[in-house]
Amino acid sequence: MWWILSILLLVVPIIEIWVLMQLTIFMPLSTIFLQCVITTVAGLWLMHGENFSLWTLVESELRNRRVPTEEIFADLLYWCGGALLVVPGLLTDALGLIVFIPVVRYESIRWLRKRIQKSLGLPPMN
Repeated sequence: MWWILSILLLVVPIIEIWVLMQLTIFMPLSTIFLQCVITTVAGLWLMHGENFSLWTLVESELRNRRVPTEEIFADLLYWCGGALLVVPGLLTDALGLIVFIPVVRYESIRWLRKRIQKSLGLPPMN
């Protein structure tokens, strides 16, 4: 698992820099910089309502072998989407914005709940 994170931390910034360099062909550097600043501010604003106690809530639910509720997962996805908006780059911004689409968020929550139920060895819920 650690090697996947290591590769992501190395590969994603390289891809982001390459995409931003390719964008300079189509738009001025000041516009790209402004886009990065605006999405960073938006991400910080979206993360402002959520806090790190959310992660402790998820962790305590998992420690007690319970699947967290949909509301907890939705808040966690909002926080992750805001965090992706804070990271400068076009791809992470796009992924962060996709999280805020209700259908994508709902399907992500369903997928996460099924995955956690399976890993905890719990019977599937409807």
